[in-house]
Parts: sequence; structure tokens; C-alpha cells
Amino acid sequence: MLAEKGGVSRAAFLEFLNDSVMGSTFTRYKSPALVNLDFKPTFTMPLLRKDFDLGLSAARELEVPMPLAAATAQLVTGAIGAGHLEEDFASLILEQAKNSGITLEPQNVPVDDGLSPA
Repeated sequence: MLAEKGGVSRAAFLEFLNDSVMGSTFTRYKSPALVNLDFKPTFTMPLLRKDFDLGLSAARELEVPMPLAAATAQLVTGAIGAGHLEEDFASLILEQAKNSGITLEPQNVPVDDGLSPA
């Protein structure tokens, strides 16, 4: 949202990220969903929350602090509370946009997912 609010399109930012050392198979795979706001579920928010709950529970048992995971789990819970139950977890971008004062629109551009043949 920082890049978008600063005037950089999601497509351009993700292309830059994916072509850098910070890019990964995962960022390439999720780029089309984030750019074009296509949230067909591959992994829903409730499933993501379950995994966070399991990990945070293990961390509590072992007395391991997990501040970033705990904060992220709260963002997931907020998205669930906002009604993002059946969408892919990439729809977290919609809540971040709303919290940043941005209304996202699909950019409707082709984006390489890194998995499909060229």
C-alpha cells in the first residue's frame, strides 16, 4: 500500500519485486491475484488463522516470543471479521488498503504467475 499510495502501480511494484533478489516463487504466484484482485480461494483466511493458532500455541508452550506472527494473526482475524471468509488470504490487501484510505480497483493487466508456461 505504501508503493501504491506513493503512485506506483501494484503491477509495476510486483514486477520490480519479482525481478529482484526479494522475489520468490510465492510472490510471483500471488502477483496476479494482488494486481487484478482475483481472490479465488487457494487458501482461505480461516485456514490461515488455524495455522497461526497452532503455531502460536506451540510458541506459548515453548515460551518462544512470536511478535510478528501474533500481529499478523490479528490482521487475519480482522479480515475474517470484515467478511473475508471464502476468499483467498491474498484478500488481506483489501483490508490494508481500506486502513490506508485507498479503494483498490483491479488493474486488469496480464501478470506472469511464474508457474504458467510463457
